[in-house]
Amino acid sequence: MSENDTSTPDLPAAVTRPKRSTARNAILVGAAAAAAMAAVVTIAVIVSRPSAIEVAGETCAGSKPLDAFLAEARATASATPAPDPRETEADDALAELFAGVVSVEDDGKTLIVNTKPKDDDPLGVTSLALECVYEQLDVPTRITERIGATRSLDGRQEGDWKGFTASWSYHPDSGANLIIVEN
Repeated sequence: MSENDTSTPDLPAAVTRPKRSTARNAILVGAAAAAAMAAVVTIAVIVSRPSAIEVAGETCAGSKPLDAFLAEARATASATPAPDPRETEADDALAELFAGVVSVEDDGKTLIVNTKPKDDDPLGVTSLALECVYEQLDVPTRITERIGATRSLDGRQEGDWKGFTASWSYHPDSGANLIIVEN
């Protein structure tokens, strides 16, 4: 090379690359990391959210369906009666009656409703749990009517609707058994 020669010597391509590509790579890596973090957060939110089955199980568990029914009846009554001191005993009896009527199984994917037989529940109040589940899971009328019309002779019946599959049976000695699985 001469002193007046302005050409650059032959250098490897890596040395002669402009610095812009390094900055661009840093931006791309940062954007990819941000996208990955957003995906992780989204998945965490989705996974931590309770399923429709879990929400129905919580809403319809214990004597909550009866409590809701009574609250609605009181709201429509013209006069509210004075509280009865025996309500605590009644609450305990209702809690015992409703024990085990609604349960959530299989990591929140299965809801089981077992109403009590007529001998244990002559007024049929545990069937309020069925009504609660119907409302919570938007069970269509075509299914609820079939469940209500099932006789012990019919054996186990099945039906499905948007996102759910159900099977049920009824016997006066054991009550209704409804199993709903979220697809």
